[in-house]
Amino acid sequence: MNANKKRQDIISFAMYKHKVTKQELASALDLSYPTMLSKLKDTGSFKLSEFENLCDYLNIETKDFINPINK
Repeated sequence: MNANKKRQDIISFAMYKHKVTKQELASALDLSYPTMLSKLKDTGSFKLSEFENLCDYLNIETKDFINPINK
């Protein structure tokens, strides 16, 4: 499994666990809904500040998100 797909899985699981919709996540990260969808499709497109906010909001361990292949 490639890194992008693994990151998508990590985000999806965290969203499910915390009962967060994509619309709520977009609002929390101060992104438009279409931009949020684009960034979820290509997780490498997150800016560092967006990435930090994403990890904080969804309680994702930064190290798991940065190097997901070893998980």
